[in-house]
Amino acid sequence: MLAILDLFTEEAPAWTAEAITARLGYSLPTGYRYVRELAGVGLLRRGAGSTYLLGSRVIELDHQIRVADPLLRAGALEMRELADATGCDVVLGTLYGDRMITVHQEHGSEGVSASYGRGRRLPLFRGMLSKTMLATLARAQLRRLVEQHADEAAQAPFAADWDALLVSLKKIRRAGYCVTEGELDPGLVGVAVPVAGRAEPLAAALGLVMPRRRFNTVDLAKTVEMLSGAAARMRTALLPASGAEVAGST
Repeated sequence: MLAILDLFTEEAPAWTAEAITARLGYSLPTGYRYVRELAGVGLLRRGAGSTYLLGSRVIELDHQIRVADPLLRAGALEMRELADATGCDVVLGTLYGDRMITVHQEHGSEGVSASYGRGRRLPLFRGMLSKTMLATLARAQLRRLVEQHADEAAQAPFAADWDALLVSLKKIRRAGYCVTEGELDPGLVGVAVPVAGRAEPLAAALGLVMPRRRFNTVDLAKTVEMLSGAAARMRTALLPASGAEVAGST
């Protein structure tokens, strides 16, 4: 039933119950029941005609993530300070299952217009955030990700060859950062560092996005040092939460 929510995208924001049923291969009674139940809890709502849109409960859940997610709470202030200090956009990405998503963005004074802001799913094998997160994964987890998304990997020169991918990720780990240019947006350069290491369960990356002209003038070593310092402080801020009592547990 929850797979229905994946159908609602920027390109296709409205669906009829019949179209949902046909796309996902449900029987008509099952499709109608699923849509009715999702609408009943506010995850879908009626649109024009016989269409459905995402419902208000999604907005409520987004607010809850913004105020309660430990990673965002640890990173929001650090990211704002980085954006103020550098003038660049600051972005935070993390891995949820087999999806890499930008979970927060702070805008700088450079006026960068990055395509993959908060809530956008990132390409798995392109861009500084994704490549940095890939470099933190254990080999078994990395192989599963490549196999699950073989078509996407085959279309990305970075991941088309398994051995070459391992070599590239090893270079990123050794350097401690990743720089990409124009992989997501023409004319923009990204610099990212991991928020956690390979021995930690969190796969997240913190990055700066800037125009190429600005990148030509920055001190890369200093930029990486600033990012790494912010990531380290975020990591420290997350530590107390790891031992906190979970609400409702005994």
